[in-house]
Amino acid sequence: MDMTCWLDYFITGLETQMIEVRDRGEQVIRRDVLVNKHGLNHRQAKAVGYLLQHGKMTIQDFEKLCPETSRRSLQRDLKMLIDKKLLSGEGSTHHQEYRLL
Repeated sequence: MDMTCWLDYFITGLETQMIEVRDRGEQVIRRDVLVNKHGLNHRQAKAVGYLLQHGKMTIQDFEKLCPETSRRSLQRDLKMLIDKKLLSGEGSTHHQEYRLL
């Protein structure tokens, strides 16, 4: 009984999963390093984690991450991240997208 095809399928799936685990681990480590190095609060850490995963974020995305926090507080958090040279903001005031530097 030849199991070569099944083994090839299994190994390919395992490789894909290992790559995903490695990438996610790298994101978590990078987020933790940035949080500790720059003394970020929990909301700022959430923003950095979201940006590492998705690449960009709007204030509306941030509001979904932190629904219990006022928009003004979230805007201050984003401004602090920009001031620390961790983020850049692109676009008009009401349609700004944030990205990690």
